[in-house]
Amino acid sequence: MNAKRLTSQVVTTLLSVGLLVAAPAAKAELIGTQQLTAQNGNGQDAPLARDRQTVDNFLARADVQKKLEQMGLSQEVSQQRIAALSDAEVATLADKINSMPAAGALGFQDMVIILLVAILVVLAV
Repeated sequence: MNAKRLTSQVVTTLLSVGLLVAAPAAKAELIGTQQLTAQNGNGQDAPLARDRQTVDNFLARADVQKKLEQMGLSQEVSQQRIAALSDAEVATLADKINSMPAAGALGFQDMVIILLVAILVVLAV
């Protein structure tokens, strides 16, 4: 019984000392937006560069160049005008380019209208 009590006291003492040992304090502070953006680089540069790349890739396509030339714009003039766009205008233009459907793609509404017209033609005959 004495050994059990001694073991209990030793374990209790070790656990108490373990709890009393000062753990290193974590340092936490609030950081401002300026500091965060300086750390990560300018947070707006990556999307802006991606948008400008999207517009540049679109203008580099042969069919787009041909259409612009038909409208009287040379490649140099169109590139100068694109370079003069503001960041917001480039973002809007890139969004429009990204939302354009692929050539020949029909949407669900187009398919429904074609189906309804086909049914009406069959019923009319």
